[in-house]
Amino acid sequence: MWARIFKVGVEKFYLFFDAYNFAFLRWNKEGLHICDFIHFPRLVNPSKTEYGIGWIPLGGYCAIAGMVDETHTAEDIKDMEGDDLFMKKGKFAQFMIMVGGVLNNIILAVLIYIGMSWHWGKDILEPHNLPWGYTYSEFAHSIGFQEGDELVAIDGEKLVDMASVENALLLANDVTVYRAGAYIDIVLPDTLGTYFLTHKSELLNFVTPCAPFVAGGFVEGSPAQQAGLQVGDSIVMVDSVALPFFHLVRNYMSERPEQTVQVSFYRSGVDSLQTLAVTLDANGKMGVYPKPVIGPECLTHIDFTLAEAIPDGCRRGWNMLYNYVRQFKLVFTKEGAQELGGFGTMGSIFPDTWNWKLFWGLTAFISVALAFMNILPIPALDGGHIMILIIEAIIRRPLSDKFKERLQFLGFAFILLLMVAVNANDILKFFF
Repeated sequence: MWARIFKVGVEKFYLFFDAYNFAFLRWNKEGLHICDFIHFPRLVNPSKTEYGIGWIPLGGYCAIAGMVDETHTAEDIKDMEGDDLFMKKGKFAQFMIMVGGVLNNIILAVLIYIGMSWHWGKDILEPHNLPWGYTYSEFAHSIGFQEGDELVAIDGEKLVDMASVENALLLANDVTVYRAGAYIDIVLPDTLGTYFLTHKSELLNFVTPCAPFVAGGFVEGSPAQQAGLQVGDSIVMVDSVALPFFHLVRNYMSERPEQTVQVSFYRSGVDSLQTLAVTLDANGKMGVYPKPVIGPECLTHIDFTLAEAIPDGCRRGWNMLYNYVRQFKLVFTKEGAQELGGFGTMGSIFPDTWNWKLFWGLTAFISVALAFMNILPIPALDGGHIMILIIEAIIRRPLSDKFKERLQFLGFAFILLLMVAVNANDILKFFF
Protein backbone atom coordinates (compact mmCIF):
# COMPACT_ATOMS: atom_id res chain seq x y z
CA MET A 1 0.00 0.00 0.00
CA TRP A 2 2.73 2.46 0.97
CA ALA A 3 4.73 1.61 -2.14
CA ARG A 4 1.63 2.43 -4.21
CA ILE A 5 1.19 5.75 -2.39
CA PHE A 6 4.72 6.81 -3.34
CA LYS A 7 4.39 5.33 -6.85
CA VAL A 8 6.99 2.60 -6.43
CA GLY A 9 6.55 -0.61 -8.42
CA VAL A 10 5.70 -3.85 -6.61
CA GLU A 11 6.72 -6.95 -8.57
CA LYS A 12 5.42 -9.63 -6.17
CA PHE A 13 3.18 -9.76 -3.11
CA TYR A 14 3.23 -13.17 -1.42
CA LEU A 15 1.88 -14.83 1.66
CA PHE A 16 4.68 -17.27 2.66
CA PHE A 17 7.75 -17.80 0.46
CA ASP A 18 7.81 -19.36 -3.02
CA ALA A 19 11.33 -20.76 -2.77
CA TYR A 20 12.75 -22.57 -5.83
CA ASN A 21 10.09 -20.82 -7.91
CA PHE A 22 7.24 -23.02 -6.66
CA ALA A 23 3.99 -21.69 -5.21
CA PHE A 24 0.62 -23.12 -4.20
CA LEU A 25 -1.07 -20.17 -5.88
CA ARG A 26 0.28 -17.68 -8.42
CA TRP A 27 -1.76 -14.97 -10.17
CA ASN A 28 -0.01 -12.84 -12.79
CA LYS A 29 -0.37 -11.45 -16.32
CA GLU A 30 -0.27 -15.02 -17.70
CA GLY A 31 -3.27 -16.12 -15.69
CA LEU A 32 -3.99 -18.10 -12.51
CA HIS A 33 -1.69 -20.99 -11.59
CA ILE A 34 -2.46 -23.60 -8.92
CA CYS A 35 0.64 -25.48 -7.71
CA ASP A 36 2.21 -24.41 -11.04
CA PHE A 37 0.56 -27.45 -12.67
CA ILE A 38 -3.00 -26.26 -13.18
CA HIS A 39 -3.22 -23.17 -15.38
CA PHE A 40 -6.18 -20.86 -16.06
CA PRO A 41 -4.92 -18.49 -18.79
CA ARG A 42 -8.21 -16.57 -19.01
CA LEU A 43 -7.99 -15.40 -15.38
CA VAL A 44 -5.41 -12.75 -16.14
CA ASN A 45 -4.15 -10.33 -13.48
CA PRO A 46 -4.36 -6.87 -15.10
CA SER A 47 -1.81 -5.28 -12.74
CA LYS A 48 1.97 -5.54 -12.89
CA THR A 49 2.08 -7.16 -9.45
CA GLU A 50 2.14 -10.95 -9.14
CA TYR A 51 0.12 -12.22 -6.16
CA GLY A 52 0.60 -15.65 -4.65
CA ILE A 53 0.81 -18.09 -1.76
CA GLY A 54 4.18 -19.78 -1.26
CA TRP A 55 4.98 -23.13 0.31
CA ILE A 56 7.39 -22.11 3.11
CA PRO A 57 5.22 -20.73 5.95
CA LEU A 58 7.53 -17.95 7.15
CA GLY A 59 5.37 -14.84 7.02
CA GLY A 60 5.52 -13.41 3.52
CA TYR A 61 7.23 -10.80 1.39
CA CYS A 62 6.78 -7.87 -0.96
CA ALA A 63 9.24 -7.59 -3.86
CA ILE A 64 9.74 -3.86 -4.46
CA ALA A 65 11.22 -2.79 -7.77
CA GLY A 66 14.75 -1.39 -7.53
CA MET A 67 15.48 -2.42 -3.95
CA VAL A 68 18.16 -4.78 -2.62
CA ASP A 69 16.29 -7.22 -0.37
CA GLU A 70 15.61 -10.96 -0.03
CA THR A 71 14.25 -10.99 -3.62
CA HIS A 72 16.81 -8.82 -5.46
CA THR A 73 20.60 -8.87 -5.52
CA ALA A 74 22.85 -5.96 -6.42
CA GLU A 75 23.21 -7.45 -9.93
CA ASP A 76 19.43 -7.67 -10.33
CA ILE A 77 18.82 -3.96 -9.83
CA LYS A 78 21.91 -2.69 -11.65
CA ASP A 79 20.24 -2.58 -15.05
CA MET A 80 16.69 -1.74 -13.92
CA GLU A 81 15.09 1.29 -15.53
CA GLY A 82 11.97 3.32 -14.87
CA ASP A 83 10.64 6.08 -12.64
CA ASP A 84 8.95 3.64 -10.26
CA LEU A 85 12.18 2.21 -8.80
CA PHE A 86 12.72 2.36 -5.03
CA MET A 87 16.32 3.53 -5.41
CA LYS A 88 15.18 6.60 -7.38
CA LYS A 89 12.86 7.87 -4.66
CA GLY A 90 13.82 10.31 -1.91
CA LYS A 91 14.78 9.24 1.59
CA PHE A 92 11.40 10.28 3.04
CA ALA A 93 9.51 8.10 0.55
CA GLN A 94 11.89 5.18 1.17
CA PHE A 95 11.50 5.57 4.94
CA MET A 96 7.70 5.67 4.81
CA ILE A 97 7.59 2.58 2.56
CA MET A 98 9.78 0.67 5.03
CA VAL A 99 7.90 1.78 8.12
CA GLY A 100 4.52 1.34 6.39
CA GLY A 101 4.22 -2.38 7.12
CA VAL A 102 4.81 -1.78 10.82
CA LEU A 103 2.23 1.02 10.85
CA ASN A 104 -0.27 -1.23 9.09
CA ASN A 105 0.15 -3.93 11.75
CA ILE A 106 -0.43 -1.41 14.55
CA ILE A 107 -3.40 0.18 12.76
CA LEU A 108 -4.93 -3.27 12.18
CA ALA A 109 -4.59 -4.14 15.88
CA VAL A 110 -6.16 -0.83 16.94
CA LEU A 111 -9.06 -1.30 14.49
CA ILE A 112 -9.66 -4.80 15.87
CA TYR A 113 -9.65 -3.50 19.45
CA ILE A 114 -12.06 -0.72 18.49
CA GLY A 115 -14.39 -3.28 16.91
CA MET A 116 -14.17 -5.55 19.96
CA SER A 117 -14.95 -2.71 22.35
CA TRP A 118 -17.89 -1.57 20.22
CA HIS A 119 -19.34 -5.05 19.66
CA TRP A 120 -18.68 -6.84 22.95
CA GLY A 121 -17.92 -4.03 25.36
CA LYS A 122 -15.55 -4.87 28.17
CA ASP A 123 -15.76 -6.91 31.39
CA ILE A 124 -13.45 -5.91 34.21
CA LEU A 125 -12.90 -7.57 37.56
CA GLU A 126 -12.53 -4.78 40.10
CA PRO A 127 -10.68 -5.80 43.29
CA HIS A 128 -13.59 -4.78 45.55
CA ASN A 129 -16.03 -6.91 43.51
CA LEU A 130 -14.56 -10.19 44.80
CA PRO A 131 -17.10 -11.19 47.47
CA TRP A 132 -14.59 -13.00 49.72
CA GLY A 133 -11.44 -11.08 48.88
CA TYR A 134 -8.30 -12.88 47.75
CA THR A 135 -5.45 -14.94 49.11
CA TYR A 136 -1.70 -15.06 48.44
CA SER A 137 0.59 -18.00 47.76
CA GLU A 138 3.45 -19.04 50.05
CA PHE A 139 5.87 -17.46 47.60
CA ALA A 140 3.98 -14.15 47.79
CA HIS A 141 4.18 -14.34 51.59
CA SER A 142 7.95 -14.90 51.35
CA ILE A 143 8.48 -11.56 49.55
CA GLY A 144 6.33 -9.50 51.89
CA PHE A 145 2.62 -10.00 51.18
CA GLN A 146 0.21 -10.90 53.98
CA GLU A 147 -3.29 -12.36 54.08
CA GLY A 148 -5.79 -9.51 54.09
CA ASP A 149 -3.62 -7.19 51.97
CA GLU A 150 -5.78 -5.29 49.50
CA LEU A 151 -4.09 -4.62 46.17
CA VAL A 152 -4.18 -0.91 45.33
CA ALA A 153 -1.56 -0.16 42.67
CA ILE A 154 1.29 -1.74 40.69
CA ASP A 155 4.25 0.53 39.91
CA GLY A 156 2.15 3.49 41.04
CA GLU A 157 -0.68 2.76 38.59
CA LYS A 158 -4.05 2.16 40.23
CA LEU A 159 -5.29 -1.39 39.78
CA VAL A 160 -8.73 -1.38 38.19
CA ASP A 161 -8.87 -4.89 36.72
CA MET A 162 -7.64 -8.01 38.52
CA ALA A 163 -7.24 -9.71 35.12
CA SER A 164 -4.20 -7.47 34.47
CA VAL A 165 -2.31 -8.51 37.62
CA GLU A 166 -0.40 -11.46 36.12
CA ASN A 167 0.84 -9.44 33.13
CA ALA A 168 1.81 -6.46 35.31
CA LEU A 169 3.74 -8.57 37.84
CA LEU A 170 6.20 -9.84 35.22
CA LEU A 171 8.07 -6.53 35.17
CA ALA A 172 6.73 -4.79 38.27
CA ASN A 173 9.11 -3.01 40.64
CA ASP A 174 6.71 -2.46 43.54
CA VAL A 175 3.13 -3.09 44.62
CA THR A 176 1.04 -0.86 46.88
CA VAL A 177 -1.31 -2.63 49.29
CA TYR A 178 -3.77 -1.43 51.91
CA ARG A 179 -3.01 -3.16 55.22
CA ALA A 180 -4.43 -2.43 58.69
CA GLY A 181 -5.50 1.11 57.81
CA ALA A 182 -2.27 2.11 56.03
CA TYR A 183 -0.90 2.06 52.49
CA ILE A 184 2.30 0.01 52.23
CA ASP A 185 4.71 -0.31 49.27
CA ILE A 186 6.18 -3.77 48.79
CA VAL A 187 9.41 -3.71 46.75
CA LEU A 188 9.61 -6.76 44.49
CA PRO A 189 12.81 -8.74 43.68
CA ASP A 190 14.61 -7.78 40.46
CA THR A 191 14.53 -11.44 39.36
CA LEU A 192 10.76 -11.82 39.78
CA GLY A 193 10.00 -11.78 36.05
CA THR A 194 12.52 -14.49 35.16
CA TYR A 195 11.39 -16.54 38.17
CA PHE A 196 7.80 -16.48 36.92
CA LEU A 197 8.92 -17.62 33.45
CA THR A 198 10.21 -20.88 34.91
CA HIS A 199 7.54 -21.17 37.64
CA LYS A 200 4.33 -20.38 35.79
CA SER A 201 2.16 -21.93 38.51
CA GLU A 202 3.59 -19.40 40.99
CA LEU A 203 2.45 -16.56 38.75
CA LEU A 204 -1.03 -18.08 38.37
CA ASN A 205 -1.38 -18.69 42.12
CA PHE A 206 0.42 -15.56 43.34
CA VAL A 207 -2.89 -13.89 44.16
CA THR A 208 -6.18 -15.78 43.75
CA PRO A 209 -9.79 -15.01 44.70
CA CYS A 210 -11.07 -16.61 47.90
CA ALA A 211 -14.16 -18.76 47.47
CA PRO A 212 -16.07 -21.54 49.22
CA PHE A 213 -15.01 -25.03 48.15
CA VAL A 214 -17.90 -26.29 46.04
CA ALA A 215 -17.19 -29.47 44.04
CA GLY A 216 -17.46 -28.75 40.33
CA GLY A 217 -16.13 -32.08 39.05
CA PHE A 218 -13.83 -34.99 39.81
CA VAL A 219 -10.72 -36.64 38.45
CA GLU A 220 -11.91 -40.02 37.21
CA GLY A 221 -11.46 -42.62 39.95
CA SER A 222 -10.27 -40.00 42.44
CA PRO A 223 -10.36 -40.60 46.23
CA ALA A 224 -13.21 -38.07 46.62
CA GLN A 225 -15.30 -39.78 43.95
CA GLN A 226 -14.71 -43.22 45.46
CA ALA A 227 -15.65 -41.91 48.92
CA GLY A 228 -19.03 -40.69 47.64
CA LEU A 229 -18.68 -36.92 47.22
CA GLN A 230 -20.93 -35.43 44.53
CA VAL A 231 -20.86 -32.39 42.25
CA GLY A 232 -22.35 -29.44 44.15
CA ASP A 233 -21.21 -30.58 47.60
CA SER A 234 -19.97 -27.58 49.61
CA ILE A 235 -16.99 -28.53 51.81
CA VAL A 236 -16.79 -26.48 55.01
CA MET A 237 -14.76 -28.58 57.46
CA VAL A 238 -11.98 -31.18 57.55
CA ASP A 239 -11.23 -33.21 60.67
CA SER A 240 -13.57 -30.92 62.64
CA VAL A 241 -11.45 -27.88 61.63
CA ALA A 242 -13.57 -25.11 60.07
CA LEU A 243 -12.13 -24.34 56.62
CA PRO A 244 -14.58 -22.05 54.80
CA PHE A 245 -12.48 -21.44 51.66
CA PHE A 246 -10.97 -23.65 48.98
CA HIS A 247 -7.36 -22.53 49.56
CA LEU A 248 -7.64 -23.36 53.27
CA VAL A 249 -8.86 -26.88 52.49
CA ARG A 250 -6.11 -27.32 49.88
CA ASN A 251 -3.37 -26.15 52.27
CA TYR A 252 -4.65 -28.35 55.11
CA MET A 253 -4.76 -31.47 52.93
CA SER A 254 -1.39 -30.84 51.26
CA GLU A 255 0.25 -31.37 54.66
CA ARG A 256 -1.41 -34.81 55.06
CA PRO A 257 -0.44 -36.97 52.05
CA GLU A 258 -1.85 -40.52 52.04
CA GLN A 259 -3.75 -39.86 55.27
CA THR A 260 -7.48 -40.45 55.79
CA VAL A 261 -9.35 -37.25 56.66
CA GLN A 262 -12.96 -36.58 57.66
CA VAL A 263 -14.49 -34.24 55.08
CA SER A 264 -17.65 -32.42 56.21
CA PHE A 265 -19.94 -30.79 53.65
CA TYR A 266 -23.43 -29.57 52.87
CA ARG A 267 -25.39 -31.20 50.05
CA SER A 268 -28.29 -29.72 48.15
CA GLY A 269 -31.60 -30.99 49.50
CA VAL A 270 -30.06 -32.16 52.78
CA ASP A 271 -30.26 -29.79 55.75
CA SER A 272 -27.73 -31.46 58.04
CA LEU A 273 -23.94 -31.48 57.76
CA GLN A 274 -22.63 -34.65 56.07
CA THR A 275 -19.25 -36.29 56.74
CA LEU A 276 -17.24 -38.80 54.66
CA ALA A 277 -13.83 -40.38 55.18
CA VAL A 278 -11.46 -39.65 52.26
CA THR A 279 -7.96 -41.12 51.86
CA LEU A 280 -5.73 -38.53 50.16
CA ASP A 281 -3.23 -39.39 47.45
CA ALA A 282 0.56 -39.06 47.68
CA ASN A 283 0.30 -35.32 46.93
CA GLY A 284 -2.29 -34.65 49.62
CA LYS A 285 -5.12 -34.25 47.12
CA MET A 286 -8.52 -35.85 46.79
CA GLY A 287 -9.12 -35.16 43.08
CA VAL A 288 -11.87 -32.52 43.15
CA TYR A 289 -12.19 -29.68 40.64
CA PRO A 290 -13.59 -26.64 42.47
CA LYS A 291 -16.52 -24.78 40.99
CA PRO A 292 -15.34 -21.63 39.14
CA VAL A 293 -14.97 -18.69 41.49
CA ILE A 294 -15.70 -15.73 39.24
CA GLY A 295 -19.19 -15.49 37.78
CA PRO A 296 -20.92 -12.71 35.83
CA GLU A 297 -22.05 -11.17 39.11
CA CYS A 298 -18.40 -10.36 39.98
CA LEU A 299 -17.69 -8.55 36.71
CA THR A 300 -18.36 -4.95 35.81
CA HIS A 301 -19.59 -4.75 32.22
CA ILE A 302 -18.97 -1.60 30.20
CA ASP A 303 -20.72 -0.95 26.87
CA PHE A 304 -19.25 1.51 24.37
CA THR A 305 -20.73 3.63 21.63
CA LEU A 306 -18.61 3.85 18.50
CA ALA A 307 -17.32 7.26 19.64
CA GLU A 308 -16.32 5.74 23.00
CA ALA A 309 -14.90 2.57 21.44
CA ILE A 310 -12.35 4.50 19.35
CA PRO A 311 -10.30 5.91 22.27
CA ASP A 312 -10.72 2.66 24.21
CA GLY A 313 -9.42 0.64 21.25
CA CYS A 314 -6.47 3.02 20.89
CA ARG A 315 -5.67 2.62 24.61
CA ARG A 316 -5.83 -1.18 24.36
CA GLY A 317 -3.55 -1.18 21.33
CA TRP A 318 -1.04 1.12 23.02
CA ASN A 319 -1.07 -0.87 26.27
CA MET A 320 -0.51 -4.11 24.36
CA LEU A 321 2.45 -2.65 22.46
CA TYR A 322 3.87 -0.99 25.60
CA ASN A 323 3.70 -4.21 27.65
CA TYR A 324 5.12 -6.29 24.80
CA VAL A 325 8.10 -3.94 24.42
CA ARG A 326 8.71 -3.90 28.20
CA GLN A 327 8.57 -7.70 28.46
CA PHE A 328 10.83 -8.20 25.44
CA LYS A 329 13.91 -7.69 27.61
CA LEU A 330 13.09 -11.01 29.29
CA VAL A 331 13.97 -12.74 25.99
CA PHE A 332 17.63 -11.94 26.67
CA THR A 333 17.64 -13.90 29.92
CA LYS A 334 18.33 -17.63 30.10
CA GLU A 335 14.81 -18.30 31.36
CA GLY A 336 13.23 -16.13 28.67
CA ALA A 337 15.19 -17.78 25.86
CA GLN A 338 13.99 -21.20 27.02
CA GLU A 339 10.39 -20.03 26.68
CA LEU A 340 10.70 -18.96 23.04
CA GLY A 341 8.53 -21.04 20.72
CA GLY A 342 7.64 -21.47 17.07
CA PHE A 343 4.64 -22.86 15.24
CA GLY A 344 3.72 -25.23 18.08
CA THR A 345 3.67 -22.47 20.67
CA MET A 346 1.66 -20.20 18.39
CA GLY A 347 -0.87 -22.97 17.75
CA SER A 348 -1.19 -23.75 21.44
CA ILE A 349 -2.48 -20.27 22.31
CA PHE A 350 -5.67 -20.87 20.32
CA PRO A 351 -8.54 -22.61 22.16
CA ASP A 352 -9.92 -26.07 21.34
CA THR A 353 -13.36 -24.63 20.57
CA TRP A 354 -14.02 -21.67 18.30
CA ASN A 355 -14.52 -18.34 20.03
CA TRP A 356 -14.78 -15.19 17.92
CA LYS A 357 -13.91 -12.82 20.75
CA LEU A 358 -10.78 -14.78 21.65
CA PHE A 359 -9.87 -15.18 17.98
CA TRP A 360 -9.95 -11.43 17.31
CA GLY A 361 -8.08 -10.69 20.53
CA LEU A 362 -5.29 -13.11 19.56
CA THR A 363 -5.21 -11.69 16.02
CA ALA A 364 -4.71 -8.19 17.40
CA PHE A 365 -1.98 -9.43 19.76
CA ILE A 366 -0.13 -11.22 16.93
CA SER A 367 -0.40 -8.09 14.77
CA VAL A 368 1.19 -6.00 17.55
CA ALA A 369 3.91 -8.62 18.05
CA LEU A 370 4.69 -8.67 14.32
CA ALA A 371 4.89 -4.87 14.25
CA PHE A 372 7.46 -4.81 17.03
CA MET A 373 9.50 -7.74 15.72
CA ASN A 374 9.58 -6.26 12.21
CA ILE A 375 10.92 -2.90 13.43
CA LEU A 376 13.94 -4.50 15.10
CA PRO A 377 17.19 -3.37 13.39
CA ILE A 378 17.94 -6.75 11.86
CA PRO A 379 18.94 -6.88 8.17
CA ALA A 380 16.21 -8.47 6.00
CA LEU A 381 13.50 -7.02 8.28
CA ASP A 382 11.95 -3.56 7.78
CA GLY A 383 13.89 -2.35 10.80
CA GLY A 384 17.12 -3.35 9.08
CA HIS A 385 16.20 -1.35 5.97
CA ILE A 386 15.29 1.64 8.16
CA MET A 387 18.66 1.36 9.92
CA ILE A 388 20.42 1.51 6.52
CA LEU A 389 18.36 4.55 5.48
CA ILE A 390 19.27 6.34 8.72
CA ILE A 391 22.98 5.57 8.23
CA GLU A 392 22.81 6.85 4.64
CA ALA A 393 21.07 10.03 5.82
CA ILE A 394 23.80 10.60 8.43
CA ILE A 395 26.78 9.99 6.12
CA ARG A 396 24.94 11.72 3.21
CA ARG A 397 25.75 9.08 0.64
CA PRO A 398 24.27 5.66 -0.24
CA LEU A 399 25.93 2.47 0.94
CA SER A 400 27.04 0.15 -1.86
CA ASP A 401 24.49 -2.31 -3.18
CA LYS A 402 26.98 -5.16 -2.63
CA PHE A 403 27.28 -4.23 1.04
CA LYS A 404 23.48 -4.13 1.38
CA GLU A 405 23.28 -7.52 -0.30
CA ARG A 406 25.71 -9.04 2.21
CA LEU A 407 23.74 -7.52 5.08
CA GLN A 408 20.53 -9.03 3.70
CA PHE A 409 22.17 -12.44 3.46
CA LEU A 410 23.41 -12.27 7.05
CA GLY A 411 20.03 -11.06 8.31
CA PHE A 412 18.12 -13.73 6.45
CA ALA A 413 20.52 -16.42 7.71
CA PHE A 414 20.05 -15.17 11.28
CA ILE A 415 16.24 -15.28 10.93
CA LEU A 416 16.36 -18.83 9.54
CA LEU A 417 18.61 -19.96 12.41
CA LEU A 418 16.25 -18.30 14.87
CA MET A 419 13.26 -20.09 13.34
CA VAL A 420 15.10 -23.42 13.62
CA ALA A 421 16.01 -22.69 17.25
CA VAL A 422 12.52 -21.69 18.42
CA ASN A 423 10.87 -24.64 16.69
CA ALA A 424 13.50 -26.97 18.17
CA ASN A 425 12.52 -25.46 21.53
CA ASP A 426 8.92 -26.52 20.83
CA ILE A 427 10.04 -30.07 20.03
CA LEU A 428 12.11 -30.29 23.23
CA LYS A 429 9.17 -29.03 25.30
CA PHE A 430 6.85 -31.57 23.68
CA PHE A 431 9.07 -34.57 24.42
CA PHE A 432 10.66 -33.49 27.71
